[in-house]
Amino acid sequence: MKMKLGLALLFVSLLAMCYPRTFEASATLPENVTLTFSVKPMFSLQSDWTRKVVIKRGGEKIELPLSEDTGWWRGSHLYRHASGAYVIHEGQDGCFGFTLNPLSLDIQTRISCRKHEGLPQNGDGASPYYADLIYLGAFVETPNSADGSPIRFLSPEERAEVELPDIL
Repeated sequence: MKMKLGLALLFVSLLAMCYPRTFEASATLPENVTLTFSVKPMFSLQSDWTRKVVIKRGGEKIELPLSEDTGWWRGSHLYRHASGAYVIHEGQDGCFGFTLNPLSLDIQTRISCRKHEGLPQNGDGASPYYADLIYLGAFVETPNSADGSPIRFLSPEERAEVELPDIL
């Protein structure tokens, strides 16, 4: 009897790993835009994820698959560029920009996510690491969170900007 129960529990555990749950964290932007970062566990012994970003306003939606995380991901920072565009910086995987009006990943402004040394900190949220970027928060792994969610969006008040790894 114990063997059957053990095999049943093993089968249920394996089945749960084959159909992993997707976890989401969202940030609200101006113009009723919601930015949602989704992670879905990969089959591994560490916290590896398939990831995507969804930018949504009403019936408009942009969905962008991101590189799979195989242990390198240290969070994705959200910034507003001096031009008004928004930027998601992935650390070593680089960055991409988007606009709210129109809702688009095709932006005309050149945005650099290369680190700059000695940027002045003027207290308005300007990044000490990247020129022309204002830090709005970060999507981060939270494996020990009280609600059990492995990902959250943390505002600048909840988590100060930390230096991301260099772009590869």
